[in-house]
Amino acid sequence: MPDGEPIVVTIGTAAPFTVGTISAATWKNPPVTDPTWRLTFQGLLWMKPLARRAAQDGQQESLAALVAQAVQLHRVDPDPGANVSGWDEGTALRRLETENCLYSLTRSAALVPGMTADAAVLLGKRYYGPPYAAVHNHGLLANLRLVRAGDLLGRADWKSAAIKRMTAEAPLAFSTAGLTFEQASGYQGVNANLWEQAAGVLAASPGTESAVATLRKTVAAAWNAFAWETEPDGRIVQIGDSEEIAGRAGSGTARTLRDDQTGTIAGRWSWTDELTSYYTIRYGPSRRAHGQEDRAGGVTWSTLGTRVLVGPGKYTYDKASAWYTWQVGPDSHNVAIPKGGAVKAGRTAKVRTSKVQASAHAWTIVDDIYNIPHTRSVNVSRDAHRLQVSDVFSKSALWRQHWHLDPGWTLVSGKVDGTALTFQHTSGRRLTVTTTGRVSGIVKGRTSSIGGWHFPSFGTRTQAIDLQIRSNGTRATVTTFTVK
Repeated sequence: MPDGEPIVVTIGTAAPFTVGTISAATWKNPPVTDPTWRLTFQGLLWMKPLARRAAQDGQQESLAALVAQAVQLHRVDPDPGANVSGWDEGTALRRLETENCLYSLTRSAALVPGMTADAAVLLGKRYYGPPYAAVHNHGLLANLRLVRAGDLLGRADWKSAAIKRMTAEAPLAFSTAGLTFEQASGYQGVNANLWEQAAGVLAASPGTESAVATLRKTVAAAWNAFAWETEPDGRIVQIGDSEEIAGRAGSGTARTLRDDQTGTIAGRWSWTDELTSYYTIRYGPSRRAHGQEDRAGGVTWSTLGTRVLVGPGKYTYDKASAWYTWQVGPDSHNVAIPKGGAVKAGRTAKVRTSKVQASAHAWTIVDDIYNIPHTRSVNVSRDAHRLQVSDVFSKSALWRQHWHLDPGWTLVSGKVDGTALTFQHTSGRRLTVTTTGRVSGIVKGRTSSIGGWHFPSFGTRTQAIDLQIRSNGTRATVTTFTVK
């Protein structure tokens, strides 16, 4: 960014804009509706790499232009006192993060009023944390940014308020098993990392020794839980709003993790064998934070080094998008849905029975999420490389199972209205699926009523098979998956 040259910025596929020419109307109502784009734009996240490069290259005029643009935002789009025009807590905390960066590079007093305005959002009723909301990574991010801003500007009151909140919230961030309440494996790693940072910040603050010691034990449990959410291929299982990112190695002799607080079961037979079988089952409380509607016994399963049944992943945060509706809804998960069923608020699912043996694990999940009693039995066999799932809705004669295969699987034989199918994987493995129900659909890459997709990373979609099986009478529908 040579001094004196226009700084032209492009975010995603949207039209570029030039630093210093952004109008008040554009700040208040950006030309792109996608919430992630708006967060990046109004949160000034795009400025950080530009400011760092300008500082490294000694381009002081370019750096000053970025500072002036940040100052102009606050002048033409002041805080309206509500979550509009870029003044929600999520945008404010990211903007303060960028302003911290700019201030540390320039020490420009012109940035202070804007930093003060953003800090006020995070210290007020828009704060995403107690007593206004449950503990969430946004609240912790806000506190970490406030501590940094407090150090930079000598605002001891900001720093002490943030430290007080972190000390109080740390015990509420994870279950006793170390799992985040945000219902997403991707955010397990995010929260473990952030609270590890928080422990370092608290350790530098007098009088927090006991809180720090407890928090560090909690963080250790959180990283252990993240290892449980890591598949044998070294990447995390996609539960909730999660991408297929690198996980964390684990160890020990335990073969299952069960956490009733978050409604999570994970099972494996080895921490080192890449061919071992691995599975997860979701149940528990209503969907919240970054969770998706998988709690009626939603399963994932891998065996012989191959992912078989997978969660959808994370494609968008645009709640007005049909892709978001499908992403978080039950149709994109490995669950059973009764005809005409609609998820009821406040309902839950729980483990009724379990049996963990050397070569097989069996779980029974019961729920009334659709206002109809439902029982799902899951049996995972290590030696047969087999998963068997049984569903029954006691007050319904018709329901449908959804089974979402990893994108590597293609259909070899079988058809709609049949009871057996064979699939081939790019790895060479073969999957046989048999059912006491009837195949009602083999959907792949459908956009006109979305179905048959997988999202390995944010904004990326890949066609994948959604196998749909309908019940056959009122008896249980038993579907069996075997890999060779």
